[in-house]
Amino acid sequence: MLPPGIFIMDGGPDRLCALHPSWDEDIRFFGPWEREGGMWRSASDCASSIVVVEECETTMETARRLVKDGLLGEWGAVVGGVQTGGRGQLRRPWVSLPGNLHASVLLPDPPAGGAWAEALSALLPLVVGYMACVALEELGVSPELKWPNDILQSGRKVGGMLIEERDGKVILGLGLNLAGCPAEAEMREDHSAPAGRLAIPSLPGGALTLLEALVSRGKSVYAIMLDEIPPTRFIAMIERRLAWMGRTILVREGNEAPFEATVSGLSPDGGLVVLRGEEETVLYSGSIFPLGVP
Repeated sequence: MLPPGIFIMDGGPDRLCALHPSWDEDIRFFGPWEREGGMWRSASDCASSIVVVEECETTMETARRLVKDGLLGEWGAVVGGVQTGGRGQLRRPWVSLPGNLHASVLLPDPPAGGAWAEALSALLPLVVGYMACVALEELGVSPELKWPNDILQSGRKVGGMLIEERDGKVILGLGLNLAGCPAEAEMREDHSAPAGRLAIPSLPGGALTLLEALVSRGKSVYAIMLDEIPPTRFIAMIERRLAWMGRTILVREGNEAPFEATVSGLSPDGGLVVLRGEEETVLYSGSIFPLGVP
């Protein structure tokens, strides 16, 4: 098992510096770097294990391989300089531009007892969204969470999350547009929000700096929440960060006819509560699109 610290698994510091100016900032910020067991290790302290790879198909598959090999423990993370096969919800392609954050984190096993033992599985997408929002808020960002797994800033999609469970291990995939975002012509025809670049007023580096901050703060938020905040109270907390509350949206579910509704809140198990006329409906899947002027 890798100890806490930041490790470059392939490529080396110089090659990462050449990928994007923000990577050059990161490598200098976390330097100096020393050879250790076939990897490069940062001299900086880090509460978790973060593995940097110059290029990979997806950071999620790289993380799974490291977990299987016994190298990556809970809250261990992988960040890629270049990701060639990024994917989002429903395995849709995710455009991974150089300088953006493409990372995956091994989440802890669920608690064996307590209020969260049964609730966490259904609420996990909202839990990790809340963790990301809190960490970004402490960096001066005012994010919103678009149900169930997108991060918005000023009405634009600046990031997304994906959770996958396999062999009893749950990995969070996270993408944030730090350096750039896809052009409008590159977006899906039915995208619900325009793409944007995440503006962070107080970030001294790039993807690696941001990931270290997100994992560090995320661990703390997660521990406090499971120890002190019951699921019912959590729902109220995340609703305050929910995008499009009170707005009219268009809902598309599978092959059914689209319908208009108003975002009302969240159900106890994390579904999106909408008002369709006078009738309350809970969504657990599908796509939502804002209508009209906010």
